[in-house]
Amino acid sequence: MTHYCQSSGEAWTDQLEATLTFPRYFARQDYWRDFPPVHVLLRAIAVGLGAYRPQDRATEKKDAMATLRALFPGGKI
Repeated sequence: MTHYCQSSGEAWTDQLEATLTFPRYFARQDYWRDFPPVHVLLRAIAVGLGAYRPQDRATEKKDAMATLRALFPGGKI
């Protein structure tokens, strides 16, 4: 839902939640495959040109867990 709102520019409202159907959502996704939203397109260009390197999410999660474990040695809060 957040990606939909960010990409479409629509506000996340109760009315949107009530009226957004899967067929409508999938149709919008199909459209975005051919015509990506600006923020997705700019990120792809930046990655392609080497100006931006995405972080490795797996390493990020391991580091977060290691930090959390270090805060509570022995596993007790």
